[in-house]
Amino acid sequence: WVPQLQLQKLTQPYPTNRASVGDSPADLQTLAHDVIRGDFGQVQRLATRQLVTSADAARRTVLMLAADAPETPVHTEKCILYLFELGANPKAADANGDTAAHLAARRDHLRLLTLLSFDAKWLRNDNGATPLMEAARTGSWKCAKHLLHLLWQYGLNRCFGQGNSKRSRLLKKKDLEGRTASDLARLSGHSELASYIEREMRLVVGADGEISGLTAQEETDRQELQRLAEAGDSAGLRRAATRGSCDLPNRFGRTALMWAAWNSSCGEEALWVQLVQLGDPTCADVNAHSCLHWAARAGNSAAASALLAAGASANAR
Repeated sequence: WVPQLQLQKLTQPYPTNRASVGDSPADLQTLAHDVIRGDFGQVQRLATRQLVTSADAARRTVLMLAADAPETPVHTEKCILYLFELGANPKAADANGDTAAHLAARRDHLRLLTLLSFDAKWLRNDNGATPLMEAARTGSWKCAKHLLHLLWQYGLNRCFGQGNSKRSRLLKKKDLEGRTASDLARLSGHSELASYIEREMRLVVGADGEISGLTAQEETDRQELQRLAEAGDSAGLRRAATRGSCDLPNRFGRTALMWAAWNSSCGEEALWVQLVQLGDPTCADVNAHSCLHWAARAGNSAAASALLAAGASANAR
């Protein structure tokens, strides 16, 4: 059990974390550009503890500036982790109360969002919106799925002590106008994403850590994708997988991407190009075993390459 005060602390804005304006806006922009390009050598040469903790006139740090890019190469991960080593604060907020997570969620910048700490992914901005709400409002499917699926992991949802309650509270958070993430998605014209969020709200992670709540049709679809993946039927998987079905979890949180990653026979590049576009390449099961973990264990190099290119973290534990 976690006191309500502690949960509020996790999800409230951090006014004391407003980034302070630094003296080198040009250096800040240059460093952000190098991070976005994934040029670790340049980042290492330019980055200092003072620079990565300073901000521009809008109170945006280098981490926020990088978050505001739509996509980045694999090497950007190393650059971002280096910023953290130098003291970059993932909970720092700009002049609007937006953190790096809010900015990444709006831009659907999955790679950067994935690397932020769990607590930093659930803070509110000045409008009371969490990053999930921002992803929902902007139709950012990749970031929305990442945030939703994080809450399957018992190491993060604390289900053994609380059951589904912490997960449910985070998913049902409302902004200052009383709107949930699913409300914002629907109001912004993203009805498919709204329905997806509502499905996640319907699922339950029990006190035993297992997931339940799929409809009979969803379970049928999930089993068919698992069967195709286990059979190594890449053509069948490509025909059957949809954005709504390929992340359907079994009771342990395993999805079609995990079953396919685990089978080295599912090594077609075209299959993985499709799967990482439709599904969540960062997804992990209830035990925090990610798609990339499954691919590495199976020696499925095509899967691993596609997952990394799509935003999965090579340093996920």
